[in-house]
Amino acid sequence: MRPLSYAFSALALAVLNACAPSAPPAAAPLEIAWRDGDVEEAFAEASERGEPVLLYWGATWCPPCNRLKAGLFKDPGFVAQTLDFVPVYLDGDSAGAQLWGEHFAIQGYPTLIILRPDRTEITRLSGGGDPDQIARAVAAARQSPVGVAELIARAQRAPQSLNDAEWALVAGYGWEVDNGRALPLQDRAAALQGLAASAPEPALARRFALLSVSLRDPEQALDPEQAERMQTVLDVVLSNPAEVRANRDVLMGSGAEIAALAAPDVRARLQASLIAALDGIYAATDLPISDRLSALNAEIEIFRQTAAEGASAPNALLEKVRGRVAWADQAAQTPHERQSSISIAAGLLEDVGDIAGAERLLTAELERSATPFYYMPSLARLAEERGDPARALDWLRQGYESAVGPASRVQWGALYVEGVTRLTPGDAVAIEQAAAAVIDELDTSPDSFHQRTRARFSRIEAALRAWAASHDGAEVLERLRTLMGEVCPKTQTDETARLACQAWLGPSP
Repeated sequence: MRPLSYAFSALALAVLNACAPSAPPAAAPLEIAWRDGDVEEAFAEASERGEPVLLYWGATWCPPCNRLKAGLFKDPGFVAQTLDFVPVYLDGDSAGAQLWGEHFAIQGYPTLIILRPDRTEITRLSGGGDPDQIARAVAAARQSPVGVAELIARAQRAPQSLNDAEWALVAGYGWEVDNGRALPLQDRAAALQGLAASAPEPALARRFALLSVSLRDPEQALDPEQAERMQTVLDVVLSNPAEVRANRDVLMGSGAEIAALAAPDVRARLQASLIAALDGIYAATDLPISDRLSALNAEIEIFRQTAAEGASAPNALLEKVRGRVAWADQAAQTPHERQSSISIAAGLLEDVGDIAGAERLLTAELERSATPFYYMPSLARLAEERGDPARALDWLRQGYESAVGPASRVQWGALYVEGVTRLTPGDAVAIEQAAAAVIDELDTSPDSFHQRTRARFSRIEAALRAWAASHDGAEVLERLRTLMGEVCPKTQTDETARLACQAWLGPSP
């Protein structure tokens, strides 16, 4: 499923509460004064004012981005807080956004990065995090002379040298959007285990321990001692509602996996405790709709772990999902609320086998959404699951044709090309036409072969190579490679991007 990101222990919250404004000033501004895409101008202004830059990377169709827009970005206290920063918004489809995304190693939408005027990074936060905790982390980062990367390194070699506020910054770091900035990805789980051993407060130690499991390499098994320790950690966390709330990202995303590590004689009890704890998250009326919906993730995963292969979801679980989806469909009234929650709701229905219900929900949303193309790949997947490849391909085509924005058009175009190679592998003409159309997107988007766009072209390349290997498609690949070679020099002035662009579909290494 789609875990969100929330992250602070009781200690971190206490420390950061001291940093956060107790109430917005009387004359709080009505909205954040984003510099829309003007990153250079933002850093120039930051240098003049001696204030840090708050960079927000997002997209109009992105569900957690809309969650931010519906909540935190409208909160008067947070809006007032941004007056201490130079806030700049980078929409992934704006000119030059993918290059900036590559420069700052931004992994996905939404990400918040706080940078000094000299462009060195203080911290980065997952925009899918708990809104209150994001606000507290931003306040703490505003006061910190030391970047989180340095704090993490110090915490590993001399944990006693960190004060409470510095531990709070480490605890609130956006580990899942780190992308190798603070430490190599392969070292992340071990570093979190070390932080769990040295954290100054038990709740914070448990937070790090949970993260060390959820962010480890899936192929990396825990030894018996580690598994027993995680059983104890989970037991304590689930007994404390405040810790459940603070760790709900891990519990919703990896809680079922952690519970499964427990000894057989206590596993069922832990699983039942996890489900009950997350039912409490659903009941928390002060949380966003998307959070409350996602509380079902762990229960669905537990069913998958314990049921026989191919078994249908029990009626009780099916009705529980349907009831919460119906609630969310009714409760989400604003465009931002709906964009942040309807895809989660449809995913829940799909996960319990209600393909028809998921299709009805998404199809109805096409009429309400400002970005209906976002839902079309999901509708394609559902059609493919129920054995209708023609309808699936039609949804992928519609999604690509209606997508808005250069990076988004390449992203949806890549999905279409992958779909054509998978669903109609015998139609070489259609495959070539689809790939050529996505190449043509570069012709109208100068200097765009960066970050997500380059990654999507890599996916197209992989799909085409796999198709060509089994369908005698060498000539098609050569024509597409030639077309790309003609487009790249005209559209990519950055030498690195141009060379990468021209190497697309080149000789295999």
